[in-house]
Amino acid sequence: PLEGLAISAFILMMIGATAKAGSMPFHSWIPNAAVDAPLPFMAFVPAALEKLVGIYFLSRITLDLFKFTPHSWLSTLLMVIGAVTILLAVMMALIQTDYKRLLSYHAISQVGYMILGVGTGVPAGIVGGIFHMINHAMYKCCLFLTGGSVEKQAGTTDLKKLGGLAKAMPITFICFIVAAASISGV
Repeated sequence: PLEGLAISAFILMMIGATAKAGSMPFHSWIPNAAVDAPLPFMAFVPAALEKLVGIYFLSRITLDLFKFTPHSWLSTLLMVIGAVTILLAVMMALIQTDYKRLLSYHAISQVGYMILGVGTGVPAGIVGGIFHMINHAMYKCCLFLTGGSVEKQAGTTDLKKLGGLAKAMPITFICFIVAAASISGV
C-alpha cells in the first residue's frame, strides 16, 4: 500500500489525470468550448484526445508508477470520483437544449465510467475502463462530426429546431444511428 509522500504524489498525479480527462469538478471548460469551437475541433480534441491522454495517464500511474491496490481508500476515492462524475454529468446532459452542450456533458459522464473502471484496481475493471476510452473516442467523434454536418445543413444546434433531417441527409443519418447504437451499448 502507498504510504507517506507516495500518497501525496499519487493524489497530485490523480488530480492532473482526472483534470486532463475532464472529470468533475474539472469539467467546466468542456461544454463552454463545445459551444464556441467548430464541431470538427470538438470531435477530435476534447471528445477524443483529451480523454485518451487523461485516462491513459491515470491507468499508467495506477498500474506502473505506484503500488495501487484494490479495496484501498485511494481505490475507493477514484471510484467515488467516477460515480459522482457519471451521475452529475448525465443529469446535466438531460437538461440541455443545445446538441453540442449535450454531447459535451455526455462525454464528461463517460469519463466517469473510465475512472470508475481504473479505480477498481482489478484487471477486468482497468481493461474495461481503457476499452471504453477507445470506444468512446470513436463514437463521440462520429456524433460530433454528424452534429457538424447537421449544423451546416440546418444552421443551428438547438434541439428544438432540429428534426426531420433523415430524408435530406441519409448518410449523416446512418452514421448517427451507428454511433447512437454504439453509445447505447449495442
